[in-house]
Amino acid sequence: MNYFTFFLTNILTVTVFTVSVCLLTWNNRNVIGMRWFAGGMIVGLIKLILQGLEGRISSVFSDMVTNELYLVSFLLQMMGLRWFVNRRPLRKWWPLAGVGLALIVYTFMFLHKTRYAGNVINIPNILVCAVAAWILWKHGRDSFAVVSRVSAVILSIQVCVMGYRAWLTNVSYMRPWETVNAQTDPKWIDSLAAMSFLATCMVMCILWFLVTELGKELAEQAHTDPLTGAMNRRAMEEAALRETSRSIRYGHLPCMIMLDIDDFKRLNDTRGHAAGDVVLQALVNQIKPVLRVNDVLARTGGEEFTILLPNTSVSAGIVAAERVRQAIEALEVPFDDEPIRFTISAGVAQLDPAQGGWEGMMRRADKAMYEAKESGRNSVRPKPETREPEPSRKLFNAVL
Repeated sequence: MNYFTFFLTNILTVTVFTVSVCLLTWNNRNVIGMRWFAGGMIVGLIKLILQGLEGRISSVFSDMVTNELYLVSFLLQMMGLRWFVNRRPLRKWWPLAGVGLALIVYTFMFLHKTRYAGNVINIPNILVCAVAAWILWKHGRDSFAVVSRVSAVILSIQVCVMGYRAWLTNVSYMRPWETVNAQTDPKWIDSLAAMSFLATCMVMCILWFLVTELGKELAEQAHTDPLTGAMNRRAMEEAALRETSRSIRYGHLPCMIMLDIDDFKRLNDTRGHAAGDVVLQALVNQIKPVLRVNDVLARTGGEEFTILLPNTSVSAGIVAAERVRQAIEALEVPFDDEPIRFTISAGVAQLDPAQGGWEGMMRRADKAMYEAKESGRNSVRPKPETREPEPSRKLFNAVL
């Protein structure tokens, strides 16, 4: 296979990959990382076309612009990878400024036909690729752990191949425009083929990242109430099972709060279901800041919510429920011309293995909640001075 045939085949393949990635990006516009990948693929395709025309067009385009686009494509790829594994805003912009400076210096040196100008672009290329591998290795966790490790290995191999090509450039093609003479050099062609193969592997990893992201989103949707953003009943039951198992093992008892919006049906009848939806959303937004990081909030009924408090005593659970009640009582929800104010009734119970595990805890919290409603609403049961007794530690240890 000669140089031109190699690039023609490669261009056709990369065109298919680029179109596929762009279509997937368009259909998943909320996945920001895919936008970076799509940009990198488009820039890489333009670079490949210009590189394939080496010897047929000006070296300014086939060599200088090609090398600059190569660096830009790797930079875009790195930003896409970073989005998937570390979604915090970029705090330091000086590395990007460094890349911009390298592009300016390389352009000046190329146009002035300076020897070894290729190092000015090759070294940043290698560094960007190495930094991308480091980011994946350090931040790739949870569902992205495997694909991050695989991608980091591929990028590390790319660093080695790019270093080898940089060495070839310094040894045989110290002037960048002289790489046109490399079209018959087996070492040069073989290294190009290796980079092409590794680029194909990275496209597969890009698709892997997207599939993992979509799977993660589907899992979250399956456990999330679409209206309020709180967990749903299924997610709460799973969390309660996990916490119960952990409690039996370590002896840290969880507590549960059941709360219900007072007179919610009358609110829907008088103000409309839209008002009810706004109230449910406002309730969740008001409660979340009051809870701890490990606490679990779920919508387990129409206007009924459940809060699971890991490693919490009954007295601490009652205090937490009262804090939630006061936060809701102070809330004023804007709606049409007249704001909405509402209250909640809450019941608290602690896990007691002798009374049915977490299901028994939920039933006792639910019963306490209805006692709060029957006693006049806008209250918490049991009251602090009449709270249910702490579960017997001897009995709990016997379960262990």
